[in-house]
Amino acid sequence: MSRKSILLIGGTGTISASIMKLLSSNESYDVTVLNRGHREFAPEISQIICDVKEPGALEKAVAGRKFDAVVDFLVFDAESAAERVRIFRQRTGQYFFISTVVTFDHEHTLWLDESSRQENRYSSYGQKKKAAEDVFRAAIAEGFPAVIVRPSQTYAGDRIPLSVKGRSCWSVISRILAGKPVIVHGDGKSIWHMMHADDFAYNFVQMIGNEAAVGQSVNLVHPEAVTWDMIYEEIAAQLGRELIVRHIASDALAHAGRYDITATILGDKQYSSMYRAEQRDRLIPDFRCEIDLKQGVSRYLAFMKEHPEDRTEDPEFDEWCDSLIRDYDSFMELVAQRY
Repeated sequence: MSRKSILLIGGTGTISASIMKLLSSNESYDVTVLNRGHREFAPEISQIICDVKEPGALEKAVAGRKFDAVVDFLVFDAESAAERVRIFRQRTGQYFFISTVVTFDHEHTLWLDESSRQENRYSSYGQKKKAAEDVFRAAIAEGFPAVIVRPSQTYAGDRIPLSVKGRSCWSVISRILAGKPVIVHGDGKSIWHMMHADDFAYNFVQMIGNEAAVGQSVNLVHPEAVTWDMIYEEIAAQLGRELIVRHIASDALAHAGRYDITATILGDKQYSSMYRAEQRDRLIPDFRCEIDLKQGVSRYLAFMKEHPEDRTEDPEFDEWCDSLIRDYDSFMELVAQRY
């Protein structure tokens, strides 16, 4: 049996690293990674060094080559999508566009499926990904073998889903360890779906070579629903610390200009959404998620223990939290006294 040639455009991100690791460990696949070359890979992985942002660089890099599947993590707008369609129209049997569930209108729909309305008025990231999807859908109608895959929030390594954070996730963990209050949007009870990158990779890879997936879109989401309070409570429990939370309304947080809370909270995290599974189960026959909230937090904390270089403090975020919480507490005292 001949090996399937797979091109990964990206390869060093949260999702792409897990997919690359899984594919390269399987002798059925011949894996090539195309990126800027800032990281070395195992000998069994081929590498094409290319900056896809440079005009004409991608087309030159893949000239004369064909692939059984292309998995693209670096398309973020309609212009890049149109370029990919032009370049890979005759060069691949499948083209996977990694989109996001942030494209959806979470304000007016609780149960989401692949055909749900895509209109996120707060997130420019979601809007641009949706515009890219539109390009690929038009190309699919003309025979381009695209598959649109929409993850929910994925995590691994030094990343864990958090509500309001600074430059890294450790900015919040550090506050919990220090016995300081942390900020969680809303009342902490909105529903969230978090999927470890290893679970994502296991399920995603099943669509490679699956002819039924061509021309389709799929919301690849962990079936476990958790609340933001549950995430923070689990982190504090595993740290052996008391959790002190300040729940602040999402629209109030969005007035703060130092961090992009409008996009991350108003455009995404404040909503409770559930995802229908019919399309997912049809395209991924052995769908499974083995890493739940408790295991995911455990993996994150183990990684951070093993990588002290990633435990960087964020004094600016720490001061911002202290100041905002101080003013919030003063306001709540005023409300209690007057009303």
